[in-house]
Formats: sequence, structure tokens, C-alpha cells
Amino acid sequence: MDLRPWQPPLVLLSTTAAAVFTLALTVGLSLSLSRGPLAEYEYSIGRWQADHLAGSIFSLLGVGEELDEQEEAERLREYFRLTSAIRAELQAESPDRALLEALTNERALYENDVERIIERYVTDAVVMAGLKRPLPLFDHVKMLWPAMDIELTNPPQVLVRSPRHEIRSEGYTLLQPDLTLAAIERVEAQTDDEDTVSVVLPIGGLAVYPAIIREDRSYYSILRTAAHEWVHFYLAFYPLGLAYNAPDGATLNETVANVAEREIARIARELHPIDLPEGGDGRAPPRERSSISFSEVMRDLRLTVDDLLAAGRVAEAEALMEERRLYLAEHGIFIRKINQAYFAFYGSYATLPQSSDPIGPKVERVWEETGELALFFALVREVESVADLDDLLVRLGVDPSTVTVEGASVE
Repeated sequence: MDLRPWQPPLVLLSTTAAAVFTLALTVGLSLSLSRGPLAEYEYSIGRWQADHLAGSIFSLLGVGEELDEQEEAERLREYFRLTSAIRAELQAESPDRALLEALTNERALYENDVERIIERYVTDAVVMAGLKRPLPLFDHVKMLWPAMDIELTNPPQVLVRSPRHEIRSEGYTLLQPDLTLAAIERVEAQTDDEDTVSVVLPIGGLAVYPAIIREDRSYYSILRTAAHEWVHFYLAFYPLGLAYNAPDGATLNETVANVAEREIARIARELHPIDLPEGGDGRAPPRERSSISFSEVMRDLRLTVDDLLAAGRVAEAEALMEERRLYLAEHGIFIRKINQAYFAFYGSYATLPQSSDPIGPKVERVWEETGELALFFALVREVESVADLDDLLVRLGVDPSTVTVEGASVE
């Protein structure tokens, strides 16, 4: 009897890879995210994954209606037209709750299709960028993995803690997405003490499986967020992703994902052009444009606060952050709280103006020197520390000491 080598279907291998990734990520997050006296407010990743396991399997197996490009465009237009309408109503002085419920229910009809469309668009982009690779144990099988799998929903919020005397994350706790402002303030009051400050912040996405993607955003924002979370899936199998919880590991990973998401989204839009009408792309109606630059104000504030804290002038730094918050509010930019924890969270995305970390301009410089995703990933995925990043820049012919935050452009 002739025996043929086992050649498993690609979808089975993809599903297996996704399951392995999910297990590893869940264990990692359970170790890095704190639990304790805030348990009643906390968000359960395990419950999320259990609730969506069946849907993930069906998605990975390709179960669902096949849509052509025209049908996909129609689904996207309806979903984001409804999102814009919902956001416009929420901005009204007295939102019509019945209308909001009707619009939300109608949008839900398109949700599953839009999730699959976004997954395909991001998948096509990263495949076009040359990121297929052999599967573990099956070197003859080359495909994109882990497979894209997203869920458009209301994501959890995150409680961030930082010492008062410096900007440094002391851990994150995921919280339920629908907490009232009063509950948020109770959580922060329970967390704060004379040495620690905290803040509860919304997030746009979370790299669990399926990836949690904020539903009330524009088409381009959702496309970028989906790409961002997939980058985390990809990096999880390389030294960079495995070093996420090491010193500077989170900043390295988040910054690489921020840089890569832009290019993935650009390729996706080029491969699948779609014309969404003004007021129907998922964005809220435009407010009057502020006369000040948020990026410039925030970058200047972060650098000044760093200097004040380094000099031990904590009270002065906190007073300045509140003064700048009120200044922004006077110009139509509303932020509930700016403190050390706020900067600790956003500072891990080192391409943002809230960061003063040179990792941001250094990763941007690596991108400038490579210019295409396959090469960029091949280099940065082996980085485990800032020293490794500096060594990489040297190999690319760049002196790391010349790449500074002060010299970086502010978008």
C-alpha cells in the first residue's frame, strides 16, 4: 500500500497557528495584567475568547457569503454611513436614544461582512508586501499566518499607573468598556496614593484573538488599527514580540506596529480603492478647527514635564499638566486628565507627540532606510532592546546619536 505524506489544508494549519498564538498570548497577558481589588471592574480576556471561539473558527474556514468587489464596497458604504450618523447624533445637545438604537441595530446587519472585508483587505496588503512564510513543522507550506481575524466592538478600557516622580508604566489593568464616569473616578481614586497616579483611558484595539477593534471609527482608522493588531500577531513569533514585557519591549513593539500599520493601510487602499462620501466615512461631523497644534503643544509639554520631574519638581510638573489641559480645552481639544500615567501610556507609542522616547525617531529612520515592509520586518523583528536597535542603525549606515526626538518631525 502506497502511503502519501500528510498535506493538511491551509485553513486547518492557519486555524492551528491562530489557536497556538491565542493560548500563548492569553497566558502572557494574564501574567502581565494585574488583578486584585478592582476585580469587579476588570475585563476578562478569557471570556472574550471563549465567546468568540466559534466565530473565529468559521471565519478562518471561510464560512460566509462570497461578495464581489461591488458588493463589498456597498457593505462598507452602508456601515460607515451609519457610523457617521451615529456619531453625529451623539454630538447633538440632546441625542435621540430611539434613533441611536435604530441606527446601531441597522449597522449590526453589516458588521460581520465588514469584518471579513477588512480582514481580506489587510491580508491582501501584507501578502502583496511579501510576508508569506513557511509554517512551523510544515516548511513546504508557505502562507500568511497568523490569519487575520477581527471583531468590531466596543473595546475594554485600560487603567494605567505611574510613579509620581517619573513617567514610567507600573502595569496595566483592562477594565470593562461601559464603565460610567463615576465608576472610572472610583477606580482611579482606589489606585492613587501619594506615590502613584493613575488614569483610565480608551483604546482603539487589542491584540487578542480575534483582535478587538473599536467599531465607532472611520474606515481608514479601522483599517490601520486592524493592520496594527496583525503586526503584533506577526511579531509574536519572533524575538521582538517575545521581548514585549522586557525593558523597552512594549515601546519597541508598539512603535514598530505604528510605523508598519501606515504602510499596510496604504497598500490596502491602493489594492482596494473605495470612494466614501464626505460625512459617510465613519468620521463624526467636523468641529471648528482649533487654532493651535495639538502635536506641538503635547510634544513641548512632554519634554518640559520630563525636565521638571528629573529635577524633582513634581508639584510644578503636575500643575503645568493641568494648566496645559485647560489651555487645550479652551481651544476645543478636551482631555479628561493629563498626568504621568497618561504620558506613560501614550509614550509607549514612540511616534506620537506624547512620547519623548528616541525609539520613535530611530524606528522611523529604519523605515526610511529600508522603504519596504518585507525588509523592514526582516530587520526589526530580530531586535530585542534599544542596543539592538542602535546596532541595526549602524549596520544601515546611520549614527544612532544623531537620531533624536528634538530633531524628529511632529505630524
